[in-house]
Amino acid sequence: MKCCDAEKYIMKYIDGEITKQEAEQLKQHIQQCQSCEESFLFYDNMIQVFEQMPLYEAPEDFESNVMMQIQALDKVQQRGYVKNRILGHIWSVFTVFFGTGAILVFYKQPIIEVFEKNALLKQWVANIMPIEQNISQQGQVLEDITENIMIWTDQTLVNGFGVLLLLLCIICAVQYVMLKRKKETDRIKHKWIK
Repeated sequence: MKCCDAEKYIMKYIDGEITKQEAEQLKQHIQQCQSCEESFLFYDNMIQVFEQMPLYEAPEDFESNVMMQIQALDKVQQRGYVKNRILGHIWSVFTVFFGTGAILVFYKQPIIEVFEKNALLKQWVANIMPIEQNISQQGQVLEDITENIMIWTDQTLVNGFGVLLLLLCIICAVQYVMLKRKKETDRIKHKWIK
């Protein structure tokens, strides 16, 4: 008998499923192989220790409590799946709009020229041009606001107080995220403890 076969027979012995013939073969192998004998004695001692331990009865509602917790966990995972699907769709729509907007911004003039050459779209372009000019003005306003914010940020960061304020804001944000995660972890642990 090989050692790998002896290991299988040892596991069968532990499970109480070994036949008399297999037990005799195992006994002969163990008498000749010290490594397998040590494995057998280890498992045999472990079984004896477990047999000496007192038995505890599970509460009557143990199974139903476990099943309720599993079902609650399944509902939480299902909500997370639905939430991720919805966010995925929202992100996809945003990406399409953003991509379309980027193309229109970068290639605005060539697109307008193509549309103006088409007899059917020429009137439509004439109607759209005031809207486009209004959007361009709004874009310029946003650009000016962004530039002012950048100037203010640069001035604030140069000032030592600004750096301290920025660090404090970052620390508060990190603390908030950590507390939020801890609260979520505690909520999940609390569900399992109930």
